Amino acid sequence: MNTFDEIVNFYVDITPGLKSSLLITVVLMISTTIIGLKVKRLKATDVPGGITLISILFVEGINDSMASFFKKHWRIFTPYMMTYLIFLSFANTSSLFGLNTPLSSINVAAGFSVLAFGSIQIAAIIVKNPFRRMKDLLDPNPLFLPINIIGEISTPFAMGMRLFGNLLSGSIIGIIIYGITGWFGIIFGAFFIHPVFDIFFGGIQAYVYFMLFSVFLSMAVEE
Repeated sequence: MNTFDEIVNFYVDITPGLKSSLLITVVLMISTTIIGLKVKRLKATDVPGGITLISILFVEGINDSMASFFKKHWRIFTPYMMTYLIFLSFANTSSLFGLNTPLSSINVAAGFSVLAFGSIQIAAIIVKNPFRRMKDLLDPNPLFLPINIIGEISTPFAMGMRLFGNLLSGSIIGIIIYGITGWFGIIFGAFFIHPVFDIFFGGIQAYVYFMLFSVFLSMAVEE
């Protein structure tokens, strides 16, 4: 069996949520690379337009938002946090394009929890050094160490499960509505239910996760 066959078999065997996650990741990698090359070719006298202008305004807005959370290190963490926001925004609205919503899979949600926990801990250790990070965990008293550790673990876990629960419940509500209303519900859902649940609620969930992650990360790395 050659490498291509192994890749195909791997893709076939994984869950629908993971398939959607991989597909969205590939599409975003290609799209952001193309947009980045367009922005890179811009001259100081050029007036950007279309998707290039939207991308520039989006990046400026994220920079301003991150600068309000981080006192000194916002430039370091902004690209990382913006990646989260972009992926979640597209992942939470992917059912509009006939894909399974990745975060409706508990595997993807758990992966986000692990990644968020690791990011917060590694960033805090690098920025503050291990000794100061341990001091934070021992605050206000060494007896609080077990409680602080539980808090550090439960926070990212709760964030990931929150995404999973909200997106899964939205999918279940949509299925119930379709089952009750029949063909009328399918037609009605195409023009109302999907736009509301996927664009409005999905976008809100992506932004809330981004904001919460930014708050907890800034608390871990800033003085």
